[in-house]
Amino acid sequence: MKKLLLHLFVTAWLSMLLVAFGAIPSESAEVSRPTTGPVKVYVTIFIIDVDEINSASQNFDANVYIQYRWRDQRLAHKGSKSIVRPLDEIWNPEIQVVNQQKLWLTFPDIVKIAPDGEVLYRQRAWGSFSQPLKLHDFPFDRQVFSIQLAAVDYTQGEVELLLDTKEESGIAQELSVADWKVLRWTAEPRAYKPTPTMNATSGFAFSFEARREIGYFIIKVIIPLILIVAMSWVVFWIDPMESGTQISVAITTMLTLIAYRFAIDMDLPKVSYLTRMDYFILLSTILVYASLIEVIVTSTLAKGEKLSQARALDRWMCWLFPITFAVVAVKTLVL
Repeated sequence: MKKLLLHLFVTAWLSMLLVAFGAIPSESAEVSRPTTGPVKVYVTIFIIDVDEINSASQNFDANVYIQYRWRDQRLAHKGSKSIVRPLDEIWNPEIQVVNQQKLWLTFPDIVKIAPDGEVLYRQRAWGSFSQPLKLHDFPFDRQVFSIQLAAVDYTQGEVELLLDTKEESGIAQELSVADWKVLRWTAEPRAYKPTPTMNATSGFAFSFEARREIGYFIIKVIIPLILIVAMSWVVFWIDPMESGTQISVAITTMLTLIAYRFAIDMDLPKVSYLTRMDYFILLSTILVYASLIEVIVTSTLAKGEKLSQARALDRWMCWLFPITFAVVAVKTLVL
């Protein structure tokens, strides 16, 4: 037992001497930030794919390649090739993806260290990123989607996140998400403030602007709604003496519209304000309900021996309702 304790003591003593004379690097020195000014960390971000943009949940799923490059002279070595070490064994800027929801990393957490002390860290991340959206113009909207990085433990005077000009950042030309078209992208340093009162930390953001493709909504939402509303105008062409038929058509149209609303509910964002699509659906619903009220009025007039007035009202409505609907469509969907 005494020999074992003596051996451990001698080993620890020799290790301390080697560290003191620089024969081996001190672990505490390597995991502390280099003190020679702010550490410049060069960032590369490339969006490999965007799988989904969910307007209702206000997030997007993306497959992202991220690369960080910085220099730490304490890690310089005499080898001719880069060496590999675990990330947690050396100092690193501990960059976090601020707006991540669920994120899976597919590359091992290792770094490559060049002989001159340049450290290279590569990672591929796939997952969901939160993104507040302004959906007032839905579905004719454009949105800006961002991936915000932050070295949360360091100020801008300690760590600088910069765009790496040696590697290509950007976004793939062909994406899995079919209902959006990417217009432009930017990658730039952007300070991050965890709260309005806290000091800003060093940050970096990759953003891309995309336009929603409206073909799906025109074919699956707008055109069917136009046909349902037009179906309610049939009552104006039925003689008021056939009040039973008129009321039957009006009620059928109203029930069809209710079923339609349930069918498209999953495709509409759940927000507290009205979007352009909400206005169009709401005003269309009011017009369909107004046609039902008009049928009741003409039926009452016909039964009260005012058939000529009922027929005159129907003739006016034959033009008034389509014109009103056209104005509603232009105001909500075009302008």
